[in-house]
This record gives sequence, C-alpha cells and structure tokens, in this order.
Amino acid sequence: MKRFFRFAVAGAILLGGILLFLSLSGLRKTALPSNPPRPVQEIETVTARKADLAVEIPAQGVIEPVMVTRAAAEVEGVILAVSPVFEAGGEFKKGEVLLEIDPSDYEAAVAQAEATVAEANLQLADEEMRSRQAERDWSRLATPGQQPSDLVRRLPQLEAAKARLKAAEASLGRARKDLERTRLRAPYDGRIRSKLADLGTHVGKGNALVEFYATDVLEVRLPVPRRDAAFFEVAGQELELREPGGRGRTWKAVLDRTEGEIRRDDRTLVVVARIDGKAPGAPLPGQFVETGIPGRVVPGAVRVPRRAFVTNDRVLVVGDGHTVTTRPVTILRTERDDVLVSSGIEDGEQLCVTALAVVIEGMEVRVVSRDGQAVPAPPVAP
Repeated sequence: MKRFFRFAVAGAILLGGILLFLSLSGLRKTALPSNPPRPVQEIETVTARKADLAVEIPAQGVIEPVMVTRAAAEVEGVILAVSPVFEAGGEFKKGEVLLEIDPSDYEAAVAQAEATVAEANLQLADEEMRSRQAERDWSRLATPGQQPSDLVRRLPQLEAAKARLKAAEASLGRARKDLERTRLRAPYDGRIRSKLADLGTHVGKGNALVEFYATDVLEVRLPVPRRDAAFFEVAGQELELREPGGRGRTWKAVLDRTEGEIRRDDRTLVVVARIDGKAPGAPLPGQFVETGIPGRVVPGAVRVPRRAFVTNDRVLVVGDGHTVTTRPVTILRTERDDVLVSSGIEDGEQLCVTALAVVIEGMEVRVVSRDGQAVPAPPVAP
C-alpha cells in the first residue's frame, strides 16, 4: 500500500511539471527583427569668418634706465662733504654737488699757477720793451736801407716769453680744472642706485664713488619671436605697458628701435620701447611689464581656434550633410589660443572644435552647439 502511494505522488509531480512546461511554452512570443540606430558623434562647431585682422604680438620685459653712470674720482683726496641725497634712492638735479673732496692742495696749486702766469706776463712785457728798444737803437746806428736781423730785434727772446706765458696759462687752467674736479656734480637729473664711498674716505684717481642713473627717460627691452618681426613696424608706434597681477597699472610707451640682431640663446629679436620717466606715476626701474605690440592688418584672413586642428595644418570641416572632412590650410601665424589662416577655409564654413577620438572621412555627426549656442535636436521620425 505504501509503495502504491509513493508511485502515485511521483506520477502526480511529473504530470504537474509537464502541464506547467506546456503552459509556459504557450506564453512565449516570437522576437521581432530590430534595427537599432547607429551611434552619432555629438560635436560643437564655430563659424569661419574672413576679415581684415589686426595682428598683436605679445611681449614682456623689465623697465630699465637708458643712461647709467658709474662716477669715479678724477683727483686724489679725502671726501670732506656729501649731499643729503647721497644715499641709495636719493634723487638729484642736474648740476647739484653730490660730494666734495678736500680742495686745499688744489687751491694751493691754483695760487702757484696764478703766480707763474703773473711772472710770465712780467717777462713778456720786459721782452717786448727790450725788443722795441733794440729796434730804436738799430735805427740810429745802422746805415740807410740796412735791415736788422731777428736776433737784433730780440724776436726769439720775445717768442720764448710768449711761449712761457702760454704754458703758464695752461698750467693755471689745469689747476683750476683739478680744483673743480674736487666737487662731483650731477650731469643730469637722476637717482642714486648705490654709493661706493662715503664721508671721510680717502680716494685716488679712478676710484669708484657712486652709481646713478637718469630718470627722464626709461626703456624696456621686449624679446619677440623672429617670425613675428615681419608683422609690425618699429619706429614711432605707441603701445600700452601693463603691470601683471598687481593693481592693474598701465603706462604709455613708444617703440624706438630694435637691437639689430637675433639673440643666439632663444632666437628672438629684441624690440626697445621708451617711457617718459617724468610722467606722473612713471614706473620704477626693475618693474616687470607685459604688452601687446600692434602689428599690421592681414587682409582676408580667418582666425581659427587651435581646437579645430586635427594635425599641424589640417582642420575638421562640417559639411551640409552633417559629415566631417579634414582639409589642409595655409597657416599665416600662430597665436596663444588661435591660428591665423590665409587660405583653405571659405567664409561661413563650420569648423569642428570637439576633440574626436577617431576621425573618419565622411563620418556622420550631430551638431549640438554652434558658436557657443545650443542647437535643438532634429525631430524623431515616427
């Protein structure tokens, strides 16, 4: 009886499984064929515009004085006095006495030279009198028509007296000049950079005393790449110097010249601009500045973002069929963020500025942004 019961339960379970399988098989549906949409790359574009573009060459440099002087002693002695402005940073005017060396020895030399000149004048006057007396004596004693010689007229003695007077006057001039050299006078309006001697210092000829510079005109040396030299004219152009990262101060400058050679270390051409040092708020030497040198106008050029380039000289152009192609272009000049192109791009064409992992000629894309403006998606076909 138990065995029969076990067989009945097993048969019921088997029959239930078969019925469940058949019911589930009836619910299965046949899969319909599908055509999934192909993935399309979304991109951003910019519109190419041909225009007459003005070139600006970025440059930077340091303000420096045009004229720097390292004054040295022209006479020997002890420094007896210095000006109140005789300190680093002290400003002075042209002709101002900056320091004075003990003049006593040179005053004595002037007095001695003056005495020598007075004596030479006396000797010359005596020789002139003797010469006139000799001519009178000759006129009384000589036969008619006979001419006196130079020795009779004492002309050599007279010339020697004149030469002695001239030498004495030259010595006096030199002594007075040495006396004047005991005072160091400023040759121009300026500012002291560093003092190299001070009160009580004994200096000899050629010893350095002070270093100073002129403040009326300053200059800045602006290295620019050699290839940019053809894009600007130097003489007379005005430009604005800017203080980077500070209070935003600016100064006017005028391009003066180039240094006339290519630097060998970095292959740049140095352009020199001058600044009016007397203008209100003029920069100090050592001030770092940056500027943009205005260049010539390039007709019919296109300014292309660097992002539009897939290689050094090829850009991605988006056609009307929303496909991309690469195209070679002629590069005129490379700037920090853009590239000036002279040919290879037509006005109004769309340039792709999205970095694509793979570029295939003629591949389909979808423009989602044009010139920074969102482009609505096309309607989905039913």
